[in-house]
Amino acid sequence: MNGLILNSLHKKDFRKANSPLQRWTVCRRRRQGGCQKYHLLLILFFVFGQLLFPQQSDLIILQNADEFAGKRLENGEDIRELTGNVNFKQGDARVWCDKAIQFINRNEVELIGNVKIIRDTVTLTSKRGRYFGNLHQADGEGNVKLVTPHVTLYADIGTYYLNEKRAFFQRNVKVIDSASIIYCEQLTYYEKQRKSEAMLNVRIVNPSDNVTMFGNYLIHSDSTRYSKMTENPRMIQIDTTDKGEIDTLAVKSMVMEAFDDSTKKTIIKDSVVIVRGGLAARSGLVKYFRQSEIIELYNNPIVWYEENQVTGDTIFLSLEKNRLKTASIRARAFVLSQSDSGFPNRYNQLTGRLIRMTFKENKLQETYVERNAISLYFLYNDSTGNGVNKTSGDAITMKFDDGKPNTIYIIKGIEGSFYPENLLEKDETQYNLDGFLIRNDRPKFKTVFPTKPKL
Repeated sequence: MNGLILNSLHKKDFRKANSPLQRWTVCRRRRQGGCQKYHLLLILFFVFGQLLFPQQSDLIILQNADEFAGKRLENGEDIRELTGNVNFKQGDARVWCDKAIQFINRNEVELIGNVKIIRDTVTLTSKRGRYFGNLHQADGEGNVKLVTPHVTLYADIGTYYLNEKRAFFQRNVKVIDSASIIYCEQLTYYEKQRKSEAMLNVRIVNPSDNVTMFGNYLIHSDSTRYSKMTENPRMIQIDTTDKGEIDTLAVKSMVMEAFDDSTKKTIIKDSVVIVRGGLAARSGLVKYFRQSEIIELYNNPIVWYEENQVTGDTIFLSLEKNRLKTASIRARAFVLSQSDSGFPNRYNQLTGRLIRMTFKENKLQETYVERNAISLYFLYNDSTGNGVNKTSGDAITMKFDDGKPNTIYIIKGIEGSFYPENLLEKDETQYNLDGFLIRNDRPKFKTVFPTKPKL
């Protein structure tokens, strides 16, 4: 009806036209009306055609199979059973296996035997697998291996999302990059960011310096060589001394960050515990420079070395070939050590604004104290107590022989007091210096690793 009215209007307009140009305009309007209808039909066909028919690039296309059999299942689903040198293609992805079952309606393929999937520079291999064409997703099971330009992943089960360039691996996961090896139970790898997110029984090994970190959650970047371990993180470093003895560093905390770049630095945060041979420490924050063998302790640090207890606002330790070389204690520095095992309440003490200690062959050689330097030194006659000396000055240097105090040098502003033995017998603890505090929470290796760690 509308078409008839439209045609009649066009005829009237045509009769009223007084010139060839006006008549041509009326004809053009009629042609445009028909073209608009045609264009509308094309658009509708294109839109609904996209919904009814998948893109050619989304279809899984069979390239080759030695044997072919097609059937329709009871549920009405069409499948193909393929055997021998099976090869599929979807876009730029290629799939190979020994046997396959192709689900035509679902655009999926079940893969059996010597599965290999390649797209661009990524290769996934496994014993069995499944390829989901609509999702662009590949699953592998049994000896799963994913090779990318930067890392190689292994696991019992693995999934690779081809478009997202993301992998999720489970059970007995192992990831190898240029600098480290990660072991865990679950791991997600983001190929674009070159980042790994590992969970459950995580272990990351750095073979170059024999460092292994443990925990339950790890973020690792193989491009920047940065790792962050949380959820009960622990660290162990095993080395040998010049004499061939095994020397082990054990650390635990709440958070560990390792930089395997030029700094070779590890930052250890919150409730830090360190054990290494005769050295032990507790602190709120530690910076460990692995290559230069320097340990910096902040936030109420305390260090025990052999018979010495050291406290201060900050403590810097320098090691040489895994042995303690120097210790620097800044602000409220305090060093104490038991003077004689026969007198358990007597401690030689040093305090000042700055204390520097030097060691040789694991023995304390010299202690230097400056600014408000005070020493308390107990005397003995063989095995018998013989009083105590309390001395202060601008600076104090104490020399040691076989780890025991030998001589004391005091510079400027010297003041000294001697308290005989008969006074000490009443209450020897009353002569302790300000800031004296014995800590009984010295950690041991089992404090960090109650059971032997898996390396």
